[in-house]
Amino acid sequence: MASIPELSPAHCVLLATHYAAESNVDAVRTLSLARPDAFAPDVLLRIILTFLPESAEPSAYNIYAQEVASRLYLEQREKTEVDTTPVKDLSSSQARKRVDKLHLLPLAHASCADKDLDLLTTFLIHRAYRIDAETGLLALIPQLVDPFLDRSEYLRAWFISNVLPLLRLDFEYYPHAGSTASLESFTDLRGPQSIEILVGKAEAAEQDPSSDISLLARDLRGIVGPWVYGFDQRRERRIQDSMRPGASTGRGAAEQNYKGADPTPGAVNDRHDWEHVYAWMVRKASQRFDLISDAFEHWDGPQDVDLGGYEGPDYQGLDEDILQHLRLRYAQAAFCSVYSAESNTRDTVEAAHGLLVRLADLMEFDPPPDLASSVEMLPKVADHTSVLNKSSAIILQPDTLLNPDHPLTVPTLETFSLLQIFVYSAYILADLGQPISVNNLAKFRFHSDEDDQLQMVSKILKGLVNHPKADEELWRSARNKLIWLWNWGMDPGEQHAATGPGVFGKIERFSLEKEILISMIANGQFQLAIDTFIPDGVPRDHLQYQDIEDCVLSQVMQYYDNASNGNVTRGTMKKALDVMTAFQPYFSDSPAFLSTEALLAATHSLSFYSLTLQHGVPFKPVNIRISEDPVSLISKVLEQNPKSYSKLDDLITIGQNLVAARTLDTEGPMIEESIVDTEKHKRLASRRVIGMAVKAALAENDFETAYSFVVNRLNPSFDPTASKTASGRSGSQSTNAADDFERQTEDIAWRAALSAGSHRDTESSMVSSRASVAGSPSLRRLEQRLELLSQALLLAPPSELAEVLKAWRRCEEEMTALLAQENEEEERFNDQADRIVPGAFPSQAPYVQPRREVGRGATEEAPMGLFDVARGAAAAFSRTAFPLRAGAAAGSNGGQESGRSSLEASRNLSVAGSDPGSGDEGNRVRKRDMVANAVTGGLASGLGWVLGEFPVPQKLYVSVFGPFSSRANMLQVLLQ
Repeated sequence: MASIPELSPAHCVLLATHYAAESNVDAVRTLSLARPDAFAPDVLLRIILTFLPESAEPSAYNIYAQEVASRLYLEQREKTEVDTTPVKDLSSSQARKRVDKLHLLPLAHASCADKDLDLLTTFLIHRAYRIDAETGLLALIPQLVDPFLDRSEYLRAWFISNVLPLLRLDFEYYPHAGSTASLESFTDLRGPQSIEILVGKAEAAEQDPSSDISLLARDLRGIVGPWVYGFDQRRERRIQDSMRPGASTGRGAAEQNYKGADPTPGAVNDRHDWEHVYAWMVRKASQRFDLISDAFEHWDGPQDVDLGGYEGPDYQGLDEDILQHLRLRYAQAAFCSVYSAESNTRDTVEAAHGLLVRLADLMEFDPPPDLASSVEMLPKVADHTSVLNKSSAIILQPDTLLNPDHPLTVPTLETFSLLQIFVYSAYILADLGQPISVNNLAKFRFHSDEDDQLQMVSKILKGLVNHPKADEELWRSARNKLIWLWNWGMDPGEQHAATGPGVFGKIERFSLEKEILISMIANGQFQLAIDTFIPDGVPRDHLQYQDIEDCVLSQVMQYYDNASNGNVTRGTMKKALDVMTAFQPYFSDSPAFLSTEALLAATHSLSFYSLTLQHGVPFKPVNIRISEDPVSLISKVLEQNPKSYSKLDDLITIGQNLVAARTLDTEGPMIEESIVDTEKHKRLASRRVIGMAVKAALAENDFETAYSFVVNRLNPSFDPTASKTASGRSGSQSTNAADDFERQTEDIAWRAALSAGSHRDTESSMVSSRASVAGSPSLRRLEQRLELLSQALLLAPPSELAEVLKAWRRCEEEMTALLAQENEEEERFNDQADRIVPGAFPSQAPYVQPRREVGRGATEEAPMGLFDVARGAAAAFSRTAFPLRAGAAAGSNGGQESGRSSLEASRNLSVAGSDPGSGDEGNRVRKRDMVANAVTGGLASGLGWVLGEFPVPQKLYVSVFGPFSSRANMLQVLLQ
């Protein structure tokens, strides 16, 4: 066996590789000490790096590597016998050839090949990469490197920023989560992607609720903090990479690409790795605000890092200027995280408030009040309106929140106060049943319009109305909160402003108050509404009496329109009545209020009748409001409720109330109408209802009731105004509103009278043969019909007189037939009686008065037909005015019959015109008789002038009809 000194350098190298491969470091050490000429320090370190198994314990060779690098073998070890057998058979040339084929690894790793590092540092870094790449035994690296950290700051920074984070990720913090990445790939991490890897496990891990430790805060401190420690190394590496051949940019361009847009204090322009951390936190806050807020709560920022004790005794941390800048950016990131939060839960709002407390402590601001504080204790916005005015549509974009000049997130007292207000606003809205994230709330404040804000207010108030336990205290608190949300604590001196700076500030103040008032009324908080909006009977500045009244009536109409039954003792109609009762003392003289009361009264009265509309649809109160003619509903009531016409007074009251209520349109505001016009419409409605009742009574064959209604309710003598108008209407063709109204009322009256006068009762034709003329019900019925038709003649317009006269004529014909029948039956009875009486003998019956006059009595006149009057008057007038014509007529062949007719007509006229009840029976001549004696000539052609068919000569009219102002007046006298 050859001795070591006898070996050639090539043999020594081959022998060293042999013992290194067998992990016999002592043999390698002995060999290197025996033949220093054969081993250069770098070659020996490369042999160890290449052939020594990576699984070997670092303590077995790290000290030796230090000795090799320094050429100082200070460690006292026993020499190991070196066996040269493995290379004894090789010649020198063979040994050299094998050495050339060894392919020893370079001493410097690719990541630091350009660095001017000492041999030991270069060896240790490359050895660490080899251990991780070949074995994955990352835990061996601290044993390898730790003894030499104080020798090289580069080695320290490399170890802290690359090995320590990876060790904690894979072995200390998350031992069961699997490997994160290789050391080499971890070293190449850059920018935002690196943050995802560094804190990804903290984001995915489930936080132990019982633990006070935030996993993300721990990882920011123990993983990200050490990784950021190598910021300078990574920056230099990027610059060097860009300067290599083939790189597109030089050093200046590389530096510029890595510089931030704005210089930091101390002329430090580079975008620090902590900026990527802040950006990641802001980005994650939108979905995981609980995670981010907890991290801010337990992590103090860039100065709060855990380097595992590897930082050395002289470590001073970041430069003061850089640290101050990063602390401000840390605070801005906290601001941005709150504005980014999209969760609207109460926990999110409470977490945001906790972050406010944290920021106040960090920035030495006054701490914010508790979330549950009353609105009087909340911060005000009076000094922060300038921030609101700077807002634009892009300020809430996620990628702009971290801009160094962002108007909402730059950490100042002004922006901090505004952030407080947004957090408190979100809390109040959640308390009011409208949870909203701070992010959406800020967008709502800056970008919503009045309609959007009113819609949210309506949702809040609707929720309060439907709240099962909404009491007076809850409503008072809710109103205070809504007002605070409108003005954000505006100073009292600006309380009369129309709009405010708050989240509801685009709503006009009086509109907001109206919405609140309507909702209070809807919830039955009448006394609170009165105390709030009409304290001491005086309305608040933002709502006048008219505004309050509109709100009250609006809610009443809403109840009314939703009611299914008109009875005010139940359902929504009862609610409507309760509202009216509560506010009646304050609006007792209001026309709109009175009209609404009339509407409720009419609806309540109608509820007691059965009423179905078209297609079987049951009647609802809203049908009154949508009807163009509500009074017409009474006709349906009369049709569908037998004998309902007997409740005429009740129906008239309903009709008048419907007319009084017509001054309300379908939305509630008043239609201006004078009191006189209202009274006229009421009178017209009452006459319409009477007319409907007459029609209904006749439909049910109740003539007596219809007769009573016409005579007692529609007779002009009961309406002085109507009579006066009727007497003067024919002489003038006025077209003003008053005349139109009177024509409408008279039209109802004469049509009702005509309808009743034309009614024929089938039972009236059945007359007992034994009934007397005076006591005959059929005759009495005909007299009543004639009376009704006479009233129709008085009121009907000239164009309708023909129709009335036709009815009169038919009635007269019926009476004539009835009288003839009764006379015939009486004569037959008398003849039969004469034959039955013993000793009877025929005798010529003396002339007796017609039967029409016999049964009348001392105080009652027999009815006389209009044509009888006209015929008698014509005969009398012919004898006096035209004697020659009368004589010629008498001498003709028909003279006897003509004279008999004239005599009989005159006798009938004389008897009919007598007045037994008068004190001067024989001497007084009535106007009626005078008309009867003179009407033939004045008519000019029969009844033509009366009917308005032919003109009358003026002289004849004046001489004969001078006392009468019109045809109606003449007919009235004629029919008396």
